[in-house]
Amino acid sequence: MQDIRQKLLATFQVEHRDHVDHIRSLLALIASTGGQPAEAHLEEVFRRAHTLKGAARVVELRSVEQLAHRLETLFARIRQGTMPLTKEVIDLVQRALDTAEDSVTDSATPLHPVLQAIDQTLGLESPPPPVAAPEPVPAFQPLETVRINASNFDGLLRSAVELLAESQRQGQVTDELKSIARQIGALPELRSLAKQIASVSRLQQQSSWTMNRLAKQLQRDVWQARMVPAETLFEGYRKMMRDLARDESRQIEFHATSTGEHADRRVLEALKDPLMHVLRNAVSHGIEPPHERTAKGKPAAGTVKLSITGTAQQLKITVEDDGRGLDIQKILATAVRRKILSEADAARTSPQDATRLLFQPGFSTASAITNLSGRGMGLSVVQEAIHHLQGQVEIRPSAAGGAAFHISVPVAIATHRLLLVTAAGQTFALPVSWIDRVQRIRLADIQTVEGKPALTLHGNAVPLFTLSHLLALPRPDHDTKTLQIVILHSSGQTTAIAVDSLLRHTEAVIQDLGSENFANGKISGGILLENGAVALVLNPAVLLETATTVRQSDFSSITQPAPKLPASILVVDDSITTRTLEKSILEAHGYRVRIAVDGMEALAQLQAEKSDLVISDVQMPRLDGFGLLEAIKSDKNLSQIPVILVTSLERREDQERGLSLGADAYIVKRKFDQADLLAAIRQII
Repeated sequence: MQDIRQKLLATFQVEHRDHVDHIRSLLALIASTGGQPAEAHLEEVFRRAHTLKGAARVVELRSVEQLAHRLETLFARIRQGTMPLTKEVIDLVQRALDTAEDSVTDSATPLHPVLQAIDQTLGLESPPPPVAAPEPVPAFQPLETVRINASNFDGLLRSAVELLAESQRQGQVTDELKSIARQIGALPELRSLAKQIASVSRLQQQSSWTMNRLAKQLQRDVWQARMVPAETLFEGYRKMMRDLARDESRQIEFHATSTGEHADRRVLEALKDPLMHVLRNAVSHGIEPPHERTAKGKPAAGTVKLSITGTAQQLKITVEDDGRGLDIQKILATAVRRKILSEADAARTSPQDATRLLFQPGFSTASAITNLSGRGMGLSVVQEAIHHLQGQVEIRPSAAGGAAFHISVPVAIATHRLLLVTAAGQTFALPVSWIDRVQRIRLADIQTVEGKPALTLHGNAVPLFTLSHLLALPRPDHDTKTLQIVILHSSGQTTAIAVDSLLRHTEAVIQDLGSENFANGKISGGILLENGAVALVLNPAVLLETATTVRQSDFSSITQPAPKLPASILVVDDSITTRTLEKSILEAHGYRVRIAVDGMEALAQLQAEKSDLVISDVQMPRLDGFGLLEAIKSDKNLSQIPVILVTSLERREDQERGLSLGADAYIVKRKFDQADLLAAIRQII
């Protein structure tokens, strides 16, 4: 019985929102005409109030039933022509709708004031307010069959990912068994053994296929269970907008609509705060005070619309208002005053580029600091949160004359569709949602625009970069006459990026690598490949921002090998004194030096950007030097990097262990001599 009750409440919650939103929209339409309301409109609002009353009675939400009954009576009189639809009546209906919404989620919402106000308008005698507290009214709760802690749910997803990775490794075991069977089968005296191994290989292969299929199904089931209606984002925003309008002395009509999309619960949770900032921005910077709006010939009440649409892969959210709009000149003047742009740069800045300035931390055009505006942190927080979701945000003029925020994010962070590419000998992954197309071009097709490489796409010049250049990786020699190109598109910005090779599409879970500022934000995580290696997932938003600031003077970064740079050395030591000493010695002799405090940080740095040599201590937290050495030598992408161990461990057993793991040199700190270190480096590289 309880399950039926929850299903009914879930259905009512959707129906209730639909009726309330339609009544609001029709009233706004009637108010905008300023004349006699159309009979069809009055018939529709009456019908919806009547239907809402019946639906509320079914689920025993007495508060909503009472409010809908009063509205039904009110609309009936207006429809009959015995009561005019004045602005005061429309305001009263809006107040009743707000109260109905609040009472759905909070049974303690006081009803008597609005009921009394409607009865007075109708000329009816209101019943006295209840003396005792009313019986609890069953409020809406999302339909659930099982309640589970969110962290446990996320843990279940991680387990599914690990199971899938293990099934992929089992596939490699199958291949190894087949290879062994073939080799043994070539020896006549061992053919019977080869048949046994082949039989085991078939069983292993069947087991691997089954495990892989079940792991993928488990991953899909967990992902689907995390999907919830995207309209749950609306909860709380209506009340927030009413409170903001009251506090800022604004009149605001807030409309929230959805076309029924579902999205990952964690995506919606991550969107709550950014959307709150955008809505607050619409109040503080967009909607004018009533007297200012009427002076411009606008309705006294401003309109803010929040809409959600989407596709199978992307959730698209728009927040638009009919307020002041974007003052591009004021934005540019603020940028000049704060020395973000020179006057000459400001004169050349396009309106679209000017709006991007609003996302910079601390940027604000407000003349004074209030509770809502002036500190300039809101929109930078919005952009950071959206980029973290592998999404994009932009501001454009709205059709209503104000401003419109357009946000696009993946519907799920559980899995992403990715394109695997290579650059500088490493494998990277790009979210497919950012890719406009991939293509092959001839080197001869590269043009120059203002001295920078570019392509012609649909008659427009598109700037061209190499992925290696954007990631500050060594650039390979191009010994072919063609380039593999990925075209990225975002917020009206199209950029061509040359990669060494295009591999394939994949669907995978992006794992957090535990470093927020990894490669200056260009790396958002990693995915596990079938061979056990890790591919770094690129953040296209940050990558494109880098493309707008990087300087390229001629073709050399694309068509010619870069000049040979000094050797790069990674120094790994948990002692800041030792790191400083070794870094100073090496830089004094012309080497490029990076530092890491332990083996874990060193591995992350090497996966983002290889070094020509690693110099590592042994005794370090998290991952010691022996563990780092073993990890480097077992990774086919890193195994060729030479490693020198510089440590206080001087026992013969420790030295033998280091050398057996693949160390190219073992230097004892007690006997440390910089000449010995430099000689070892020169000998190795």
